[in-house]
Amino acid sequence: MTKAPNTKPVLVWLIIGCIMIAMMVMIGGITRLTNSGLSMVEWDLFMGAIPPLDQQAWQETFDKYQAYPEYQMMEQNMDLSGFKSIFFWEYLHRQWGRLMGIVFIIPFFIFLKQGRLKGKLLKRCIAILIGGAIVGGLGWFMVVSGLKDRPEVSHYRLAIHLVAAFSLFGLVLWTALDLVRGTIERTKTAGTSKMAISVLALLYVQIIYGAFVAGLDAGTIYNTWPLMNGNFVPENTFALSPFWVNLLEHRDGVQFIHRNLAIAVLGLVLWLTYKGLKSSEVMVRKASKLLALMVLVQFILGIGTLLMHVPVSFGVAHQFGALLLLAAMCNWLHVERVN
Repeated sequence: MTKAPNTKPVLVWLIIGCIMIAMMVMIGGITRLTNSGLSMVEWDLFMGAIPPLDQQAWQETFDKYQAYPEYQMMEQNMDLSGFKSIFFWEYLHRQWGRLMGIVFIIPFFIFLKQGRLKGKLLKRCIAILIGGAIVGGLGWFMVVSGLKDRPEVSHYRLAIHLVAAFSLFGLVLWTALDLVRGTIERTKTAGTSKMAISVLALLYVQIIYGAFVAGLDAGTIYNTWPLMNGNFVPENTFALSPFWVNLLEHRDGVQFIHRNLAIAVLGLVLWLTYKGLKSSEVMVRKASKLLALMVLVQFILGIGTLLMHVPVSFGVAHQFGALLLLAAMCNWLHVERVN
């Protein structure tokens, strides 16, 4: 009889991966909110890890930045000291990505050689590595959009990058939960589980709109709640033609959708957790309490971020809260499936 491989080291590896992705989301949020994302105008996978080491190198790096639209159109008064402060966050963002690559790739091959990765787990881990490479590539794809004509990254590309990062986090977390609780194969999906998948899909739509709000700086307008400066639907919300442009590219319309989707997500998640609290399974009830807590915290953070005109601290906390809410949602789904 073949002895099953010890997967405890793999579990630790995956948990570390979840933590590192969560940290990356926070660093990315700070980079975005401090307008640091376009400070590094070149991408070099290996040599780009070396920062400017002396005054001449710093000046050369600053000169390169000055040749691009952000400096020419928005930051002409910036000196070298100011440049260093924004360079720091984008540099940290990229170095953290490189470190994540090392942390994911090297243990993968070690575990593979030790025979700890087999079958479904091996396939999942390969998908994680591929997903990580895709997220990194999408990050540069996003930055490039702000280095051409306008010093603004495409909010569509920002959303794609963010959703890819959140999805990678979910995949790593789900794989870790499989190792903790085991996996099952179901021929039928329970009604509550179907509803939960629909709520998860709506949560992803809300995450996309959160990226749209960030990319269009839509959180800096209508900084009142529950009404938008005294109106449920301000006159300018759907002022553009054709109508769909307001839903995707107009700051007013995008904020309107995001704030009202938040109410829908809150209501549906609380309904879901209410159903879960009536379960006879202790784990389902615990997962439901955690999910209810996270959706309430995230809703309050969203309101606070809006009312305070998106300070960096609240903006980062709100983005991190979205990741934790996704984690709680994944946990609820996983518990419901194994009970």
